[in-house]
Amino acid sequence: APFSFFNAFCADTPVVGFGPVWRNPAKDTIANSRATREFVVNVVSEEIADAMNLCSGEYGPDVDEFAMSTLTPVMRDVVKPPRVKESHINMECSLMQIIDFSEKPSGGSLVLGKIVRMHVDDAIIDASYKIDPDKLRAIGRMGGPDYARTRDRFSMVRPETKVRT
Repeated sequence: APFSFFNAFCADTPVVGFGPVWRNPAKDTIANSRATREFVVNVVSEEIADAMNLCSGEYGPDVDEFAMSTLTPVMRDVVKPPRVKESHINMECSLMQIIDFSEKPSGGSLVLGKIVRMHVDDAIIDASYKIDPDKLRAIGRMGGPDYARTRDRFSMVRPETKVRT
């Protein structure tokens, strides 16, 4: 399911996290993360946005969101949950910690996981062996029903600074 609050938090050891909003009963993603202590982060590109959105509904645990969305589950290499075949980047994660902030209607949690295996589609790798954002065409959720495309990018060189001794 899509999350407004997904990010990378550390590069060494690689840590990612997402922020599910409180629901009663809990949404499958956080309930399954608590039960299995594992999860998979699948980066969403423009071509699978509609299928991803179908997975965001308030469904019971008996609904197979893979079947409903026509996304393809791929059995994992390391963790139990499947990854999404159509996603160009998948991160298999081992649960590190869940921080529950509030169980109020607008409350939420932070789910942190160590990346134990990463899958990157060769089709999005450029000549310098880096991920080409123009080929990835990732989208990001802005909150509510709003999303952003990552096609309008710019770079800024950081100022040189002296390290304090």
